[in-house]
Order: sequence, then structure tokens, then C-alpha cells
Amino acid sequence: MMSRILIAAQRLRKAGVYAMALAAGLVSAWAVREHVQQRVQALEAEARTPVVSRLVAAYDLPAGTQLEEVHLAVREIPEQWVSRASIDPLDLASLLGATLLADVANGEPLLRGNVTFNPPAPALASRLRSGQRALTVAAADLGGLADVLRAGDAIDIYVSFAHRQRELTVPLLQGMRVLMVGGEADAEGKGGNITLAATPDEAMRFVAARQAGVLTALLRHRDDAAVVSGTPQSDLASLIGLDLEPRTVPGVSILYGDRLESRGAEGALDMSMQAGSKKDRP
Repeated sequence: MMSRILIAAQRLRKAGVYAMALAAGLVSAWAVREHVQQRVQALEAEARTPVVSRLVAAYDLPAGTQLEEVHLAVREIPEQWVSRASIDPLDLASLLGATLLADVANGEPLLRGNVTFNPPAPALASRLRSGQRALTVAAADLGGLADVLRAGDAIDIYVSFAHRQRELTVPLLQGMRVLMVGGEADAEGKGGNITLAATPDEAMRFVAARQAGVLTALLRHRDDAAVVSGTPQSDLASLIGLDLEPRTVPGVSILYGDRLESRGAEGALDMSMQAGSKKDRP
């Protein structure tokens, strides 16, 4: 009986040793696993970069685009790379309706400095039609009318010049559209510049007329497309109805022997009267 008890005690002792060894192994494995997981998490935390959400272009947007929701998207960007001028998605409502001042590529963050609610005036070249040029002239060349001109006005330009000993005034350019009015005045307070839309031919005619004559501008209605034809009688005397200079009577040629002499009509008339008086003498 005692021997059986001793044998059972020895078996229990051995089983306890095995159980303790197994438990120690399990505890060691668990401890190693926890240590590894904690180390991995620590490394991941060190490698993980904080990100923030920002508004970006949903696709390539050219300058001048008026922003709407379809133009924008939300993208997470590493916090260390985010510009202070970037826009949070929560501020979307304050961005709608703004105009882009520069091109924005697809996925590129929108910056507050690149948008405005007061779009700049369009470029001067955008107001020109195909084949036109911007002709800048001194306001003094157009007379006093230049002081009251505004962009969008239409003017006719006349030129006065001397031609074959006559002072003529003829229409030079008609329906010229004013693109811009501005510029610095000269020391006498006159001036500034007027920019007109002109074809190359019109520009050359204006430059030539400015060198050779006196220019005068007349304001016309914007919708007036009538063309003023140049009249052949464009000197002052003809325009106000004065008689032209008397026509000269062609002279009469008289042959004296071998000598040819020319006299005017008045001289010829005197000679005829003298010849008649001689015939009347007895």
C-alpha cells in the first residue's frame, strides 16, 4: 500500500515538473510575442507621418477658372509638407465662386494666394479681333475730344493738309474703336494716351497723316456703321460755297515776220480794237 502511494507521488512530482516547464515555456513565448508586438508598434509609430486633409484640383484647372465644387477634391497630405496657405475642406464654402489667378495641375493643393474674388481685367490683346493691332496715340494728336473718351467709344478721324496749293480736309479713319484711355500727362497737364483697335493699313495711314497734317477726332454712336465718303471739294472755300478763282483765258499767238509772240486775251482784244479803228479812218 505504501509502495503504491510512493509510486503515485513520484509520478505526480514528475508531472508537476513537466507542467511547470510547459507553463514556463508558454509564459516565455507570450512574453516574447508581446515584446515583439510592442517593438513593431513603436517602430510603426515612429515611421508613421501625420497627415491632414486639404483641397486640391480635381483635374487641370487653367487660370481664370471660376471655382465650383466639381473643380475640387479632398486629399490627405503629410502634415510636414502642407503649406500654410493651403485650404481646409471645411472652408469649401468660402472658396466657391473665386477665380484662379494661376494654372493648377491635377492633384495640386489650392493656395489662398492663387485665388481672388476680384478677377483682374482681361488682357488688352483679348479685346482685339483677328487681324487688328493696338494703336496707341497721344491724346494731344486728337484734339480736345480725347479728354472725354472712354473705352468702347467709336471715333472718326479727319486730317487737314496742304495739297497742290490747296488746304484740304478729308476723312482719314472711320469707326475706330477705343480700347483704353490712360497714361501720364505731360508737364503742361495735357496728354495721356488713347489706344485704338486698328488694322495694319489703318495704323500706317494714321502715322503718315500725323506727320503731314493736322488730325481731328469726332465721336460717333457705337452702333453707327455709316461710312462718310470723301468729297472732291474739301477745301474751305468750296465747303462754304465761295466762288473759285476766275479761270484764265488762254493767250493768243501772233506771228511777226520770223518772230512768234504770245499775248493774253486782253492784249489780243486791244490789237483787234486798234485794227478796227484803223479801218474806220478815211
